[in-house]
Amino acid sequence: MAAGYAHGVAGSHQARVEHLLSEAAAAHRDLLAVVPADVGSSLPVDAQGITRAIDHLADAAGFSYEDRRRLVQPHVVNPAVLHARVFGAAPLTAGTVIGAFVDGARVRADALITVAEAVGDQDLVANVSRGMIENPLPTPDEDSVTADPTEALRDAYAAQERAALMIARRLDSL
Repeated sequence: MAAGYAHGVAGSHQARVEHLLSEAAAAHRDLLAVVPADVGSSLPVDAQGITRAIDHLADAAGFSYEDRRRLVQPHVVNPAVLHARVFGAAPLTAGTVIGAFVDGARVRADALITVAEAVGDQDLVANVSRGMIENPLPTPDEDSVTADPTEALRDAYAAQERAALMIARRLDSL
């Protein structure tokens, strides 16, 4: 059994992933309840559960610690990080914040597909990939500069959660 698995949740990989996602969603709700509304509106989603689920699934699939770090390494150069390096503590624009969420989601989508490839057959990879394609990340739309990307972002994050659960169920079936 995976080394990262024994964190108080007995049972299947699916149960562990469900727990990680639920725990992160609760923490996000708790955070939103205590931050000012303007700050909360800049945090439409939270990826901690997905990120932890990816680490758990990769561990269960036999990825080394170094391999698991490489899966999420591109996170270190997202728009918010680059903004901080260039401008310090200057406030972030809404576009920079959404850009950071989108870039992080791209990294996690690639990681989920990589883990699916390691765990499953082509059907699993196709299903995980299809979920990402059917729930695309928001992109700048020249015809709709004022469009709110939040709903597309939430849909894409939900698709990543479903993908993590698919991979967990596949691991449970092995």
